[in-house]
Amino acid sequence: MKMIAIIPARCGSKGIPRKNIKLLSGKPLIAYVIEAAMTSRYIDNVVVSTDDEAIAEIARIYRAKIIMRPPALAEDHIPLDPVIYHAVTAVERKENIQYDYVLTIQPTSPLLQTITLDKMIEKMVEGDYDTIMSVKAENHLFWIKKDAQFSPLYKERKNRQYLDPIYRETGAVTISIRAVLTENNRIGKNISLFELPDEETVDIDDYQDWETAESLLRRRKIVFRVDGDHDIGLGHIYRALTLATRLVFHHNIYFVMDRSRELGIQKVREYYYPIKLFSDDIEMFETLNEINPDIVINDILDTDPEYVQKLRSNGYFVVNFEDLGEGAEDAHIVINALYENSYPAKNHYYGYRYECLRDEFYIFPQKEPEPEANTLLVTFGGTDPNDLTRRTLQALEQLGLKNIMTRVILGKGYRPKEQLFEYVSGLRKDGFQIDVKENVRLMAKEMSKADIMITSNGRTIYEVASLGTPCISISQNEREARHLFVHNSHGPLYLGIAYTVSVDDIASAILRLIDDYPLRKEMSQKLLQFDLKGNLERVLNLILNNYWEWERHETD
Repeated sequence: MKMIAIIPARCGSKGIPRKNIKLLSGKPLIAYVIEAAMTSRYIDNVVVSTDDEAIAEIARIYRAKIIMRPPALAEDHIPLDPVIYHAVTAVERKENIQYDYVLTIQPTSPLLQTITLDKMIEKMVEGDYDTIMSVKAENHLFWIKKDAQFSPLYKERKNRQYLDPIYRETGAVTISIRAVLTENNRIGKNISLFELPDEETVDIDDYQDWETAESLLRRRKIVFRVDGDHDIGLGHIYRALTLATRLVFHHNIYFVMDRSRELGIQKVREYYYPIKLFSDDIEMFETLNEINPDIVINDILDTDPEYVQKLRSNGYFVVNFEDLGEGAEDAHIVINALYENSYPAKNHYYGYRYECLRDEFYIFPQKEPEPEANTLLVTFGGTDPNDLTRRTLQALEQLGLKNIMTRVILGKGYRPKEQLFEYVSGLRKDGFQIDVKENVRLMAKEMSKADIMITSNGRTIYEVASLGTPCISISQNEREARHLFVHNSHGPLYLGIAYTVSVDDIASAILRLIDDYPLRKEMSQKLLQFDLKGNLERVLNLILNNYWEWERHETD
């Protein structure tokens, strides 16, 4: 059976002048539907009906055939029926052929995909319909106006997701059997509807539609390869989620995670992103192949060259965070906010300017230290492997600071909870004011309320700096000790690596800050001199701009 697709594209567009040949994301608007139709498994002939020679020339570049329509069929008020009839009959006469199916495909639907077009054709043929039209389901509370009265188009008021949909014609595609086509009609009696995927329903009528289409055409698949557990903490997870929260508006986001690291998986599930789990490298690469991402963002610490080279050989743009391994040399970009490097490689970006603060740290006000320090905040990240939390409380007990309100925030991966709660219970009986919290949603609020904060030397230091809260810092391990911001900023009071820091050291530091208001004020000012709130946009632009440049180079 023979199928012909007619693409009507006249010159006179008033909403967006010359829109059919205007470049949309680097390609003429009309080219998108021509390509979708040309690659269909079923369409035998793709014809552009136009009154404009420029449109005709551009359509020829994309291998479409041309039917020049007479001026009488190019007027604003002329419906599509006579235009389509004219084109089909002209081709049939010229080629001495009779078509069985006629498709009308609007050039203003650039998101239409060949796979969707073929599914629609299959439904048409298998269902033995006269006509099938593309539609979009609308689940809203609709009303109509009739005789100056408003009436609902629903039977019962419900939440949107529970309403029966109303279907709106998109105008993208109409398929009819040739027998129903006349000068005044393209629609048969036995009609069915075909619901398009949401993205493909965009119909460009004005500049807002154009902007929407441009954004959707630039939409890419981005995979976050990240893990979190009791050993490596959740800092990598939080950074990935922070980036994903901004990227998801314009791109499709996936998380690929090691199924043995359940703690990180639980946290990502709270945000409802698609998660693909794997057990070994073979399964991981199979998963990546299924997704076929454009960008892979690794936040898994040090990588090896074989892993990164394989990602690149699969055609992925590779971004690595905090990668000090040999694989970093093969990544397209390496971003490392926690370390400094005086002579970084061209594709490496180091230092505090690349720290990605969570959204909440843009909301809460900066700290203005008070003369009296009445509130102490103790938090050592998601896992606190050295139990610095308990060590700090022992320092408070040693100092006998019963008049200080101490808030303790435990991470999801903190293990010795029962022992800590038992210890805290004893301290409370002795008159200490201690409040222990878990799964805090707004850490920025807790930090901004504290007069003094005690934490580890990881990403939390940057969060503290964004608010200016006077801070005591202890490194959990040798890797954290290499985070140089505490030294370069001269802001936090740094005590060293956990195994070198005693209860006495912590007690001495706490007492010093409580008694020295000018020192706390100076610490806050030193921290606030670093502008961290523009960093997230900087990192996103760095990733995407480098990707676009790489993509252009790859396709040249």
